[in-house]
Amino acid sequence: MCGVVGFVCAPGAEAPDSRALDSAVAALAHRGPDGSGRYETRDVALANTRLSIIDLPGGSQPMKNEDGTVVVVYNGEIWNHAVLRDELAGLGHRFRSRSDTEVLVHGYEEWGEDLPVHLDGMFAFAVWDESHQRLFLARDRLGKKPLYLLETGRGLAFGSDARSLFLVSGVQPALDRAQVAQYLFRRYAVSPATMFSGVVRLPAAHRATYGGGRLVTSRYWHLEVPAEPEPLDAAELRDLLRVAVEKRLMSDVPLGVLLSGGVDSAAVLGLAHEAGASSLATFTIGFDDPVFDERAAARISAEHFGTDHHEVVVSRQDFLEALPRLAWYRDEPIAEASEIPLLLLAEFAGRHVSVVLTGDGGDEVFGGYPKYRADALLRAGGRPAAHALGHALRLLARRPTHRQLDRAARTLAIRDPVTRWSAWFRSIEPEVLRDVLAPELALETTVPGLTHPLARVLDPYGHLDAGRRMLLGDLFTYLPDNMLVRSDKVLMAASVEGRMPLLDLDVVARASRSAAGDRASLRGSKRTLRAAIEKIVPAEILRQPKRGFPVPMERFLVEDARADLVGMLLSERARSRGIFRPEKMETLVRGENGAVGTRELFVLASLELWLRTNVDTVTTSPPAYDELLGDREGHGSRRSVAASNGDQESALVPSATERAHEPTSLVDTGAGDDDQHFVGAR
Repeated sequence: MCGVVGFVCAPGAEAPDSRALDSAVAALAHRGPDGSGRYETRDVALANTRLSIIDLPGGSQPMKNEDGTVVVVYNGEIWNHAVLRDELAGLGHRFRSRSDTEVLVHGYEEWGEDLPVHLDGMFAFAVWDESHQRLFLARDRLGKKPLYLLETGRGLAFGSDARSLFLVSGVQPALDRAQVAQYLFRRYAVSPATMFSGVVRLPAAHRATYGGGRLVTSRYWHLEVPAEPEPLDAAELRDLLRVAVEKRLMSDVPLGVLLSGGVDSAAVLGLAHEAGASSLATFTIGFDDPVFDERAAARISAEHFGTDHHEVVVSRQDFLEALPRLAWYRDEPIAEASEIPLLLLAEFAGRHVSVVLTGDGGDEVFGGYPKYRADALLRAGGRPAAHALGHALRLLARRPTHRQLDRAARTLAIRDPVTRWSAWFRSIEPEVLRDVLAPELALETTVPGLTHPLARVLDPYGHLDAGRRMLLGDLFTYLPDNMLVRSDKVLMAASVEGRMPLLDLDVVARASRSAAGDRASLRGSKRTLRAAIEKIVPAEILRQPKRGFPVPMERFLVEDARADLVGMLLSERARSRGIFRPEKMETLVRGENGAVGTRELFVLASLELWLRTNVDTVTTSPPAYDELLGDREGHGSRRSVAASNGDQESALVPSATERAHEPTSLVDTGAGDDDQHFVGAR
């Protein structure tokens, strides 16, 4: 696992700035603390930082072919690299290492732009083809590994995060104001869009070439889903899951499992145990409030499989101090409060292991979210059923612990399916956005505007029934552009590689061909998955209802912390951006009757915090809490790198201590529970 960055000059443009590359590499140090390398010519600069997982002595990058005409920088893991190595060796290619990176070098020589079609893995890579003066880029099919692009008159910058693009190119970051409403509504931008003006994500399952000053992108893979569903047998799924887990045990360094009290991570742990990984470390996180704490449930799985188990308890101080740090690592505004405990857990787990297996993707692939069952009820019973369910949800919403159910009731009343599906996970209501956003930004809050990204993605699947289309919508938007982005960014912030067996390509493809009712129906969620693992995981885990990962926000964001966030939103610095109507924002966050809820306040504050951390300045290490809250500008001891006109000051790579950010108030209870991947670990 690595961080990659590079710049290719347009014809006639000046050579890449070596000092700028230094800064970009420094800012990627957390993604690769074990070393770095670079390749520079008059036309191109490539660099990487390395987290050593496979072939520790022989996998250094950039990696070249025999005559130096093909150069690769790469982030990810190729599960079928041994098979491809044998195939390529049989075709006459010579290998000098055991690294999966070298498969990309010789694979490009043999297959050219069809290389990604042959790969089974999670990856984002760049190949410089010296003979043709061309850069080739590709990203894995489901979007597990990130790849950002920035095209300018001088050339093309690419990297594992947006920050590296600005540092290597000298371009000043700016907010893409057209994406503000999208973020505040859904908490993320749908690829290829990002929150940065001019920066795009290479979408999942896409490749790109840059040569002669021209960038061309294309899709190399589509998920084929037949109109008629194919029944999925539990035994068949169990076999696919076993293979998926076995692939991901490939490592030359210790592995662990992020374990929650839910089904998905327990299934991953159980299957890994069956595959012979009997001495795994497991990690979980919890709170001192029993309403939100799931450590006891996680312990059931940890004790059942005899793992070396660790618990981390997050305090209010830990949570608050991690906010700016996460905003820096995240690239785009923090989408969920649960990302902060995940960062603290990753930083703790990183002291013990370099690789963790997680339960990511189980909800999207196997129908774990309650919204799938609610939508199934709506389809089965029509508007009367929706009305009855909505009434029941509104009654439950009167309880303090069930306030979000009122939103679910209002969602069920939306008749148009795509609009309803877009609204299930909404953060701030469109009517609130129209009122508080500046007039030109409020124009982006129309229903067609907010739902267009999902409608566009689902357009090729109009032949499918509504249940499967709803599941695919999350698989193609919410999963890659929210869940997997934060999974990658948060884990790699702690120099930890995350592997997701439930998102194995064969598992996803087979599950997607099955009926929606085999995954989420009126009778329950994850039906086929539960049947497949019923003899593997403890029965107590299977019986537990879906809970998500609750975070005690009302307790964490009180008094001074809430005042800090409100003060930041109402500060002159925030007002000067022209994003919100100042008087409307003040009424929203301070109004006696209509004061914004904690969740909405967090989303609004995350946007401003992200702007201060990633747009106002570009630095090579994250800031501290007191540097960014309120109107404090915060010029600490970190060396800032102003990304303008390519004239950056070379920044030092943070030391291991600076990268660790180990919260002193975390409590490791040693034999505690398991760890949970909050990002869909259930």
